[in-house]
Amino acid sequence: MTLYLPEHRRTTAVEITPVRERPAPVWPRGLVATAIAAITTTLMAVVAKAAGIDFGSSLGDVPLSAFPMLTIYCSLIGIIIAEVMIRVAKLPRSTFQISMIVLTGLSLVPDVLPIFEFDLTFVGFLCLTHVVAAAIVVPMVAVRMEERRGLGLRAPAHRR
Repeated sequence: MTLYLPEHRRTTAVEITPVRERPAPVWPRGLVATAIAAITTTLMAVVAKAAGIDFGSSLGDVPLSAFPMLTIYCSLIGIIIAEVMIRVAKLPRSTFQISMIVLTGLSLVPDVLPIFEFDLTFVGFLCLTHVVAAAIVVPMVAVRMEERRGLGLRAPAHRR
C-alpha cells in the first residue's frame, strides 16, 4: 500500500524539526518582586522603630536604609540563581524553591547568633523581615520559571 500526498503536503525532515523559542526572561518579574519586597521590609522597619523596637547592636544602631538595601541585594542574587537554574536544572522551579528555602534559613543564622548582641525582639523582627521578603520574591519568580520549563515549550492552558 502506498500513500500519496499532494505536492504541497510533502515536507522535509528539516521543516518538521521543532524550533525552540527563546523563553521570556525571569528578571523583569523578579525586579518588580524585589521592589515590592524592599518597600515592604522598609515599611515594616519604620513601623517597628515607631513601636519602640531597639535597633541597637554592639556595633551601633542598624539604619533604616539597611532594610531596602539588603533586600534588593539578596533578591538580585535570587534572580540570578533562578536564571541559572532554568538553564541547568531538570526541574528548575522545584530546585529554585528548595534552594531559596535553604538560603532563607541560612540568612537567619547571623541574626540569631549572639555576635552583634541584638535585642531579642529585634532578632525576631529581623527573622520576620527575611521570611516576608522571601515570601514575596520567591513565588513571583517561581511562577515565571514554571512558564519557562522545558526551554520554550508552552505551559499547559490551565497554568497560563
